Order: sequence, then C-alpha cells, then structure tokens
Amino acid sequence: MAIASLPRVNAGIYADMLHRAAATLGGVSRLALRLEAPPEEVRKWIAGAEEPPLAAFLEALDVVAQGPYARGFRRLRVAAIRTG
Repeated sequence: MAIASLPRVNAGIYADMLHRAAATLGGVSRLALRLEAPPEEVRKWIAGAEEPPLAAFLEALDVVAQGPYARGFRRLRVAAIRTG
C-alpha cells in the first residue's frame, strides 16, 4: 500500500521519522544522499508539505533504528574476481 493512499492524519509521523533520520545522519543533505533523492524534495517531506515514497519512509525507519551506527553506512561494492 502506498503512503499516498493512507490517511493524511499520519503525515506527521512520516515527517517526524524523516526529521529524526536527518538528525541521525547529520543533516538533510546526508539523508538525501542516503535516500537518493534531491535535498529540496526531502525538505518538503520533512516539512509535511508532501508525503514521501514508501521506500524513503522505510529507509528513514532503518536509519533511526540503527541509531548512531547509521553514520557508518556505506554502499557495498562487489567485484568479480576471475582466476585462471
């Protein structure tokens, strides 16, 4: 179920979670990088002006759940090693 189809009453919950995630990561710019979204868009979500995509909200939940350890987030890069 997409967030857009949920009651608007919950919009504050999404904005609060994104705000907490931004605080955990050290700012909106860092959260935007993590969410792979433009910072302007993330600011709208935090302000409650627009509802975030479900994937962005769930990623924010993960950031908050990881707490201070979220700062160490790094994308995993995998390389194939050929032998022979």
